[in-house]
Amino acid sequence: MRNALVVSCMRRAGYTAFSGDGLQTPQAPDNATALPAGAWGYLGPEIAGVQGFHPPKRTAPRPVTPPVGAGEAYDSTRVDCDRQAAERLGSPPGPGAELLGRLFDESMAATGRDTRVTAATREWSACMASAGFQADDPAALAERFRGGPDPTPAELATARADVDCTGRTGLAAIWFTVLAGYQRQQIDRNAQALNAHRDAVRAQDAKLTRLLTTADAPPGP
Repeated sequence: MRNALVVSCMRRAGYTAFSGDGLQTPQAPDNATALPAGAWGYLGPEIAGVQGFHPPKRTAPRPVTPPVGAGEAYDSTRVDCDRQAAERLGSPPGPGAELLGRLFDESMAATGRDTRVTAATREWSACMASAGFQADDPAALAERFRGGPDPTPAELATARADVDCTGRTGLAAIWFTVLAGYQRQQIDRNAQALNAHRDAVRAQDAKLTRLLTTADAPPGP
């Protein structure tokens, strides 16, 4: 949205070929949903056997060629257009977003402490040990392999065992069921604030839609 407003502003200022600067957006992978499932291996053995705990490969962004005639006037106009776009967009709803972040963190912490989850995690750990892999915590296991540039054979084997043990113990189903339960409680306890945030987000979305529709119009007072 902000980029569309900046592009429109730059073209009105005479830079008719302007289409954005900086880096191009990286290309999404062929299957953008095929991201590692964190601790729970529920994507299936096919993904685990290829990606391990790594995300799918993406095409690296490439620099955009600077526009013809770029210089002090261009830079000044670019800064002014960015300012205008920021002013027209305004600030996104803040307090509600902070509340959502806090509630999510609290629900994750409560889920990790829940006896149903800890029992399932112990079963998962025992399953991993019987397969020849020492691991006490699924999240820590995933993080163990994410530093390298590419999955190693050891990582792929571990990820396949994770998928198998997660399925055998029902860890993912238990974890997400417990998490959903805590989050439903949070929604009930914070309904007024969450509804207010929902309404603020909807109003912001409507504003952004109007701005995008009228992006070629000069900014109002």
